[in-house]
Amino acid sequence: MGMLYKIALTMAALLFVATAGVCGWLFVYTGDLPDIEHLSQFAPSSQSPVLDSCLASPSTAIPFNHIGKPLQDALAAAESATSLPHQIAQSLMCNHTGGMGRYHANNLRLSWHIRRRFSAQQVFTIYANRAYFGSGATGVENASIQFFRKDANALNVEEAALLAGFLRAPNYFSPYKNPERALQRRNQILEAMVAQGNLSTSDAARAEATPVVIATQ
Repeated sequence: MGMLYKIALTMAALLFVATAGVCGWLFVYTGDLPDIEHLSQFAPSSQSPVLDSCLASPSTAIPFNHIGKPLQDALAAAESATSLPHQIAQSLMCNHTGGMGRYHANNLRLSWHIRRRFSAQQVFTIYANRAYFGSGATGVENASIQFFRKDANALNVEEAALLAGFLRAPNYFSPYKNPERALQRRNQILEAMVAQGNLSTSDAARAEATPVVIATQ
């Protein structure tokens, strides 16, 4: 019995060492992952154009405080904060090679490193400046100008909710192609803003009664 116990203990120790080694490779080594340091360009201290080969089009990155409060709240209603590092990681993996298992593992590793490297506010800003809103518009500033001819800090509640609604499926919810779907999605975002305590019921009702008005494509 004593010999079997020693063998089992040795096996458990070897398994622990092997597991620790794998975890160390997964969450410490980054040489096989896309660079995340360049993401700091998407959380700038002042407005600046940014190029990234993995994005659908160039972005105009703006600071967090240049994203108006209505748009901040609408984006938060459209996308869970906990999912943003994962979505940013996905956007970095445009040149991924390998099977789906490796893809998901690398996505998990990238998300972990993004959370460690950037604050929650920086992650939100990076996501907002990298997000694709359809019609060739990448980032909240470009999208605001594309759809409303306004800067991102000048959108009202209904405009912000409409814009945030595009994120899940830009073509499907495009106000140019599917205005009724865009309207329904906008109103869902408004209701989510109420549920999160960022919009009063009366303001939401007023916004939902407002027709969708966008700039000519």
